[in-house]
Amino acid sequence: MGDRRVPPRALRLVDKGRIGLAGAAAVVAVLGLVLAPGGGTAAGSQAGHHGGMTMAAGTWIPVDQAKWNAQLAAFRAMTPRPAPPNPNRNPEFNATCTYSHSAQDDPIVFPGQPGASHMHSFIGNDRTAAATTVDDLMRFTASSCQPLQDHSAYWVPTLFEHDQPVQPKQVVVYYGSLLTDKSKTVPMPQGLRMIVGDATRQVPTPVGAVNQFYCAGGPLDGKSRSRDGNWPVCDGGTLHFTMRFPDCWDGRNLDSPDHKSHVAWGQGGQCTEQFPVPIPAVTFSISYETSGSVDGFRLASGMASSMHGDGFFAWDEDALGHRVKDCVVQVVQCNTAGGF
Repeated sequence: MGDRRVPPRALRLVDKGRIGLAGAAAVVAVLGLVLAPGGGTAAGSQAGHHGGMTMAAGTWIPVDQAKWNAQLAAFRAMTPRPAPPNPNRNPEFNATCTYSHSAQDDPIVFPGQPGASHMHSFIGNDRTAAATTVDDLMRFTASSCQPLQDHSAYWVPTLFEHDQPVQPKQVVVYYGSLLTDKSKTVPMPQGLRMIVGDATRQVPTPVGAVNQFYCAGGPLDGKSRSRDGNWPVCDGGTLHFTMRFPDCWDGRNLDSPDHKSHVAWGQGGQCTEQFPVPIPAVTFSISYETSGSVDGFRLASGMASSMHGDGFFAWDEDALGHRVKDCVVQVVQCNTAGGF
């Protein structure tokens, strides 16, 4: 992979466990994690396997154009809050989350089929289950995320160490922009679904491979590797994973048969004609309270390379709109509460 060094500032932020979108992008770029374009995230076929289980093709779910137009009109009418003098010019805000619950459910891949999936660790909306809809997310407001205006559901395959689940200690969900013109960014539509990564990917991940877990608070690659070479063993640090979702939307569909074909990453800092709507770039920064071990690690979906993430997005529209307008469009870093 060539020079794999992370800029010193990015390393400091990683060590502190609050890397921010820019730091997350640096980690993604350096380690070639699943979520970077070309890092094993291309849309697959419309049917496949999900952790050893056959999954049927999904369907196109068109956006309700009237609702979307109303959401967009309300956003356009918002007046941004004046930015403070000399702000930190990172166009981002975040939801800071902890682990919520576990279930063999996946309301995106296996909607309405409880127990059909491998085990997932859910973050955010406390009532997320196999049959969850966007209306459910908006109705069930208890969440393991702050701010509580974020009703979204986020999930990843459960990590096991010697067959004992290791749940995320913290997941920071960054919303920002890596496109050239931040001012064109609009909120994602209510009920947008996205998957990044590939549960069927079962290949080795030695040093220099894509899809890597890494260490924070010590050498990124760890002081050593597991016996199978797929996992870092951290030295004075903890296990982390960073993943980035596409930031351009087709403007027509909330989901697609493979749960990927309705969104794409920007090309050359811009959204393409096929995916013309710039939405916030979502990044999961996941930390686990373990330093790793030489044996015993696995994901519910299999090998480390099968790491993937799901987002089912539902926000209070006013709260999301103001954060996009105040923070992303104005290119100002905001905190979890949406403040400067």
